Amino acid sequence: MFQRCCSLVSTTRPVAIDLIRSISKSGGPRQCASKELERDVEKASEPNALSELPKTEDGSYTVEPLPNLSNNTSTTSFTCEDYLDDHDIRLPHPLDVCTEDLSDVGTPLTPTFSFAKYANKSRTIQKLVNLGVSLYKFEANEGMVEYILNLNFDRDVKPYIRFLHDCGVPADYLGTFITKNPNIFKEDMDDLYTRIRYLRAHNFSVSMIKTIICKNPNWLLFSTKDIDGRLGYFQSNFKLNGNEIRNLTVKGPKIITYRMIHLMENTFSIREEMGFEQMQVKKLLLTLPRIWIKNRSRLLSTFDYTHNKMQLQHDFITQMPHILLCRKTRLQQRHLFLVEMKKAQYDPSKPMYVSPLALVSGTDVDFCRDIAKTSIDIYNAFLKTF
Repeated sequence: MFQRCCSLVSTTRPVAIDLIRSISKSGGPRQCASKELERDVEKASEPNALSELPKTEDGSYTVEPLPNLSNNTSTTSFTCEDYLDDHDIRLPHPLDVCTEDLSDVGTPLTPTFSFAKYANKSRTIQKLVNLGVSLYKFEANEGMVEYILNLNFDRDVKPYIRFLHDCGVPADYLGTFITKNPNIFKEDMDDLYTRIRYLRAHNFSVSMIKTIICKNPNWLLFSTKDIDGRLGYFQSNFKLNGNEIRNLTVKGPKIITYRMIHLMENTFSIREEMGFEQMQVKKLLLTLPRIWIKNRSRLLSTFDYTHNKMQLQHDFITQMPHILLCRKTRLQQRHLFLVEMKKAQYDPSKPMYVSPLALVSGTDVDFCRDIAKTSIDIYNAFLKTF
């Protein structure tokens, strides 16, 4: 049976060889592969190890062990260039003196609510500190710490500093400006230039613009549409001309950007509850715009004591509006002390006149020395019985 199988194999080999040769003659991209296949088949057609096995006396074959394949396997020799030569590397010992700078090696920085952790890592933080920015004031604002840390100083901060310098902000005031308005870095640079050009188009001088943005850094956060509407409100409600609205803006830029509902409430209180006339209201606004920012209830309480207890008329208060900014308690203490000293005389046409402006100005020592003409100890003793 075994011999019959071998004879069948030997008879089919020439057919396979002829088939492969016919394919190889056709050429094409598979010519090289067919030639290799032909050689392999020719090798297979040669007498193999099975055909050359010696027979025993009983007619059976003896199997000889095949040679070790590893001896015939060709191994690729690798050159030394394929590997790193680590013969010259000397590993340090545990007790060797370290000469490498390891100041930057430490635990990874995690999210924080304070800038202190990033003071030695962030160049932006270091530059802002050099400018005089009070970074600790940003830590109370949610998300501000993360926003500042993500800023690139050259790309996100320096153009705004150059813009503020061009607008006239002094170099020693840049830190204070950024402290009061860190959100300026969120504004588009084209919008900032547009807001400055709006002021220039309405005849605001360079010095006026400098004063406006230095007194009120948040001015640049408002669009030109908002600023135009607010200036129009004051101009129409208080009958102001162009020069008056510009003077009001320079003198009190915060009132322009203050909450409109608060401004309307104080305007109603001054006109209706306090009883000032239209021209008196206009004079109060141009003389002391801060009145419109003061708390409404405190403003009304101070006016009530000044007008009803001290008997000061509207025209007199209009000439010295600073008395409305004084706390009622402080005004009451000093007025009653002058009443006790028989010196409460606020009529300028009579002797021993006391200016209401001097009454609310200065410290207690200045008040006792310049107005009451007495010692501070007597005034303090009076306050204990107040």
